[in-house]
Amino acid sequence: MRLALGCALAALTGVLATLSFAPYDAWWLVWFAFVPMIVAQYRVLPARWSSLGPAIGVGGFVFGYVGAFPAHAAWYMKALPLVFFALLFASARGGRARQDRVGYRWLPISAATSWVVAEFVRIPFIATWGYFGYALYRQSWLIQPVRVFGIFGLDLLIALVNYALALVIVAALDQRRRFEAPVRAEPRHALAWCAIAVGATAVWACASLVWPRGDGPTVRVAALQPGVRPFQLGQASEERDRHMLERLSAQTRIAARRAAEVVVWPEAALSMDPVLAYRAELGDLARETRAYLVVGYGVFGPAGQRNEVVTVTPSGEIVGRYGKNHPVSFLGGSSIWRGVYPTVETPFGKMGSVICYDMDFTDTPRELALRGAKLVAVPSADWRAIASKHYTFAVFRALETGAAFVKSEYSRDSAIVDPYGRIVASAVTPNGSEDVLVGDVSLRSGVPLAARWGDWVAWLCLLAVAVRAIRTLARPSQLSCSRA
Repeated sequence: MRLALGCALAALTGVLATLSFAPYDAWWLVWFAFVPMIVAQYRVLPARWSSLGPAIGVGGFVFGYVGAFPAHAAWYMKALPLVFFALLFASARGGRARQDRVGYRWLPISAATSWVVAEFVRIPFIATWGYFGYALYRQSWLIQPVRVFGIFGLDLLIALVNYALALVIVAALDQRRRFEAPVRAEPRHALAWCAIAVGATAVWACASLVWPRGDGPTVRVAALQPGVRPFQLGQASEERDRHMLERLSAQTRIAARRAAEVVVWPEAALSMDPVLAYRAELGDLARETRAYLVVGYGVFGPAGQRNEVVTVTPSGEIVGRYGKNHPVSFLGGSSIWRGVYPTVETPFGKMGSVICYDMDFTDTPRELALRGAKLVAVPSADWRAIASKHYTFAVFRALETGAAFVKSEYSRDSAIVDPYGRIVASAVTPNGSEDVLVGDVSLRSGVPLAARWGDWVAWLCLLAVAVRAIRTLARPSQLSCSRA
């Protein structure tokens, strides 16, 4: 019965956590979604099966959150829920025994910092997908401190709240002796951590509510959503390019009639280098519309793909060549020219570009912010299962960098986000649609602390975990010395 009940509680976490995120948007659930899993791990499940709690809870969340990968994705991404299940089942073994040794008094902070470290070290493999804070993407009133603490600061807070609430329940169960436990959790410790978590959340929320939101100069931007993908427009690359150029040029003129000064096209919209193949046409279009055009293209060669972006100025000059810094390797993507972060000088300030998956990382947008970019264009190409979530990452990159983000996708999830994390315009249609998004975004001065200091909260958590590990390893030696 304990095994069945514990597994059911862990599965409940998977459901609650999934509902916290888009497209369900029950964001408030994220503050306690992981409590059933934690209670199952530390009390309900039999001790030797306690690691089933996080394995089922997190594995179920990954299954509900990620959805289906494209057919050509790497096998390990298609099996991601099972991968998480196996990793957590193995890594969480012994966690309950460790807490029994110390009496659960430090469980909330030790578990929350460990969670942030796990998120930090997995960035090279699956970027920032599934971070707790992303559930709050529409709550701009609550997420302004991300400018200082970054996404890891918000995740640390949410994890602390979940573990503090869970510890209160564990202590209450111990008081009633509902489950066997060699060491009981002390109610005073549980209540103290609950008070700390509630107090920290209140301070965070108050700080967010009073955070300065003075608008600076504005610029009108546009994100084009042509409604079709290149492979739908013909067999030959030249034929596809011609149709795509016609469609996107028509949409650019629509945006220009609505006074857009910057127009962003999707990722790899063209299959040839615009400098070599379409310089005259793009130059004429930029001069006609008097807008900055951000054009994505993908050129295949023997060394791999050049997944790049250029900016066409209103004078017709092509500048700011940027190569995708984080190609999607599990989909076979490549980008042979990367590691360079150009910015483009404009009358309204500097602007830069990242490409699609780059937005899922904290480092690439941060590099542009440090180079003075106040506006970041994001040409993108997403698949259906991620369309309801991927554009939401722009909210947190905007807060971390202090820049406005303009994401253009072919048909699924284009969006315009201002520097305060507010979604100015969006067209989120996983099944596809055509649209021209136009909106005004303010341009803020200064670089947020989150950009200047980087992922400093994650590094502090990593330091704390390392210190705990060293002390744990040293403890047996100290005991041996005392016995001698």
